Amino acid sequence: MFGLDAVRTRLAELAESARTECLSFIPGGAQLPDTMESSKPLEQLALERGVVLRAIYQDSFRNDAATLEYVRWLESLGGETRTVPALPMLMVLVDREVALVPIDPDDGRRGALELRSYGVVAALHVLFERFWATAQPWHELDQPDDRGLTRRDRELLLQPATGHTDENIGRKLGLSLRTVRRNASALMERLQARSGFEAGVLAARAGWL
Repeated sequence: MFGLDAVRTRLAELAESARTECLSFIPGGAQLPDTMESSKPLEQLALERGVVLRAIYQDSFRNDAATLEYVRWLESLGGETRTVPALPMLMVLVDREVALVPIDPDDGRRGALELRSYGVVAALHVLFERFWATAQPWHELDQPDDRGLTRRDRELLLQPATGHTDENIGRKLGLSLRTVRRNASALMERLQARSGFEAGVLAARAGWL
């Protein structure tokens, strides 16, 4: 299906027909207020039917007051939400039978693919559960570990090693370019690295990743 409107229509249809569970990855920046408001009635009806709703957002959503309010509303009805520093793409899984994923992971506005292959949907379900297991509930803060590293720090160290530019990293993590460069610079200084790629290599050798 092509275009954002077509995707929204199909998501509404799937929410209405869901029987057991609806799982989602929600990457990117803050959600649009009208998008959240339009989804509330469908999600409330699904939860009242006993459908399990679990959603994983990016940590960057924690800085958006409207999204926080929406999450509190969802959790008050029984929905479950957690956050991670980065997500691979937008994804919705319904009843372990159907998945919606973007045609272009870098531009969700282009449209989505509806997948019903059992093997593919099962694999995406495993992917969701892996992220869910390491995701943090909204009330928990991203505290530094015994090495003084937050989850975001580790993502910043991993991204350059996979060829991402500062601009791409910012989009992926929902951070400003200035924030990416400031935090990356601090990590490079700690590791005495001359580049982001070298910082990732040195971090791996030091057991930080």
